[in-house]
Amino acid sequence: MFARRMSKLIIWMVVIAFLSSMFIFYNVASAQTSKPVLTIFTWMDPKAAPVLKNYREMAVYQTIMKKFKVDLQFIHPAMGSENEQFNIMIASRQLPDIIDWHWFAYPGGPQKAIMDNVIIKLNPYMQYAPNLKKYFDTHPDVKKMATTDDGTIYMFPFIREDKINCTFYGPIIRKDWLDKLKLSVPQTIDEWYQMLVTFKKNAEKLNNKMPVYPFSADYWSANPRGVFDYCSFLVGAWGIKTDFYVDKNRVKFGPLQPEFKQFMAVLQKWWKEGLLDPDLLTMNRQAIQAKIMNDQIGAFLGLLGGSMGKFLQAKKGTDFDLVGAPYPTLKKGQVAALGQRDFPVNGDGMAITPKCKNIQLAIKILDWGYSKEGYLAYNFGVEGRSYVMKNGQPVYTESILNHPKLSAMEAIAQFGRVSWSGPFVQSKYYVNQMVAMLPQQKDALKEWTKPDNSKLLPPITFTPDEAAKISNIMNTVNTYYNEMFVKLMTGKSNDMNGFVNTLKRMRIDEALKIYQTAYERFMKKK
Repeated sequence: MFARRMSKLIIWMVVIAFLSSMFIFYNVASAQTSKPVLTIFTWMDPKAAPVLKNYREMAVYQTIMKKFKVDLQFIHPAMGSENEQFNIMIASRQLPDIIDWHWFAYPGGPQKAIMDNVIIKLNPYMQYAPNLKKYFDTHPDVKKMATTDDGTIYMFPFIREDKINCTFYGPIIRKDWLDKLKLSVPQTIDEWYQMLVTFKKNAEKLNNKMPVYPFSADYWSANPRGVFDYCSFLVGAWGIKTDFYVDKNRVKFGPLQPEFKQFMAVLQKWWKEGLLDPDLLTMNRQAIQAKIMNDQIGAFLGLLGGSMGKFLQAKKGTDFDLVGAPYPTLKKGQVAALGQRDFPVNGDGMAITPKCKNIQLAIKILDWGYSKEGYLAYNFGVEGRSYVMKNGQPVYTESILNHPKLSAMEAIAQFGRVSWSGPFVQSKYYVNQMVAMLPQQKDALKEWTKPDNSKLLPPITFTPDEAAKISNIMNTVNTYYNEMFVKLMTGKSNDMNGFVNTLKRMRIDEALKIYQTAYERFMKKK
């Protein structure tokens, strides 16, 4: 009893402290300036934390404050507790003027956020946003993704400019190991298997100090299923996904398809033969990265920058080398139907709250990000300092790309938000110059962008009622599915029919009908 009371007391102390800090913040902000003040709730990105105490210090916001004669006050929730502090803020109704959030993740979706009076509908104010309006008019596919089913504009979205901005994860292999063992980069699932077996047989030759694990994955998930959901490695060879996808305008769920059994059979075979890293069971990213650095992993799934680039730079001057491999197929000469690709709009964006007293000004500063001037400032920073123009294109300076103490992404964070998100269009030149700086990264990007990914489910939105039903069904389904994925992968279960029947008892077919309805609404949007 005492422990429960203390727990509740601590929670309320945190709530009161957070709300008090916001109250003090607003009043101090108002008292310190005669300029109009706009408050913005936004998370502190890990790449910005080493160089900024507050986004107010960022060059792009210094430019905005000077240009629009406005005082921007940023509220940063503590890193690691963003969701909790967001929920506290919403529950308390202590809203800032602008909230920067992943609106697809709002319970019930963005339409529910409007119904909850958390954010406002922006359509009546679009005359004050000529730049975003022009972008939507010339990119109707982007507008479709950034609005609700009834055409409601609710945020100033983060937009990726090109398909190379949307692809940044895939299969990576130790090229020096391939060379040492006289192996070619594998194309098919069978060739992948032979390569991994060869790594295992030659483990002592490759690393005579520590055990070798032929395959692993560098990914932010608590369950191995997550990485296959994300990039469709292996499973995409059969033209299906491990979660929801679209096939000839019908929404399907991967585990219900007969091909899923073949995929799991391959994965189980790899596990039983000791080809998979045991840390895949818990997706212990720190342990997996340490193994990669210690020459214990032969092939892995990873990020173009945060994995491939990071490891190549860290192991510079050694024999360590990496190559981005194509997504494996069933037959040689094929191209996998599915890989990793995000959509131009991922749900991140800045929305205006009903508490905002100066909506026109808020819209003007957010809309500026979609202008030519805003594009350069958010993506490249300040001309002459963080970039120069060469042959009509912005090019990052050496002080950004080869900073003596900071990574390139940390260095540019002093100037803009290009390496995470914000109300602007992320430049394709950023990817070419910073994410794919090394030849190995450029080659990997060419391979990873080959799948057409036409079966990916677009960013559909649900009505509040649909969202409640989906949440109820999929919470149960996902808990069970995550457990069974591990059992099927490790061979602790081979009861695929029982697995499918249980999913059906858990009403997966009802969830599919809701997804289908939402998908059809999305496709009808203009």
